[in-house]
Amino acid sequence: MILELSYIMSETGSGMSAEPNSVESTRPSPAPDRAQGLSASEHAVIEIKRRLGDGSLGTHGKLPSEPQLAKELGVSRVSARTALAQLETQGIVSRRKGSGTYINSLRPLVHSFHRNLSADQLIGLVGYTPGIYEMSWKTTTATPIVSEHLKIELGSPIVEIYRVRTSNARPVTIEYNYFSADLLPEDDFRMGSSLYSFFAEECGIDIAFGIAELIPNLLGEANSKILGVNPSDLCLTVKQVDYDKHENPISFSVEHHLADAFDFRLVRDGPNSE
Repeated sequence: MILELSYIMSETGSGMSAEPNSVESTRPSPAPDRAQGLSASEHAVIEIKRRLGDGSLGTHGKLPSEPQLAKELGVSRVSARTALAQLETQGIVSRRKGSGTYINSLRPLVHSFHRNLSADQLIGLVGYTPGIYEMSWKTTTATPIVSEHLKIELGSPIVEIYRVRTSNARPVTIEYNYFSADLLPEDDFRMGSSLYSFFAEECGIDIAFGIAELIPNLLGEANSKILGVNPSDLCLTVKQVDYDKHENPISFSVEHHLADAFDFRLVRDGPNSE
């Protein structure tokens, strides 16, 4: 039996509503500079982290004075002071009375691939609002590539999930997820926007780790039409297999992340690190 469910998602108020995919939809406009719903101090925290991460803020490990920082960020001195207090609590900076504010470490600022984060989490970490523009799922049969990654027989029943994720209403990520249909609960279930949450809450499966292949790529004709950009725009394609604690493959995913929407980096330990 082939089962297919497809939605185009549109933001209404504080929640999301689903409409049949036969309804025509206008593609979201580009994201604004500041995430919706953020206070001035929250915006300042995010912007300071971003500038520290790319090296555009701070001289010899020291940040500008509060008045100068407030001016550069376009916020009040109170908001700048509140942001610095939050960063100090997080261990990123230290404030020394009569001397100024100093950078402790850049490591917490890097969204590294050593953490197995969802696209929603990656978008949220940089202060934008994640969402889903389009989502569909269906039962089908395993192709050679899917059967190889999931270690199941060719033609076995699987579930295929397709999503287009947004950052501040701008489409930035195309996802394809595959897993064995044998994992579906017998009772009614809710698929939701997070596959990891679905596995944990509906299937009783916790993902222990994932192994990813990272491929710099061009979007191409098909993907560029979905994201509303040029075919020659760059993307990072991530092919990943997620495993449970017994090292059984649970899901296989292929993600295409628009390059100018994310800042992916690797934290590499020194040669003498264990």
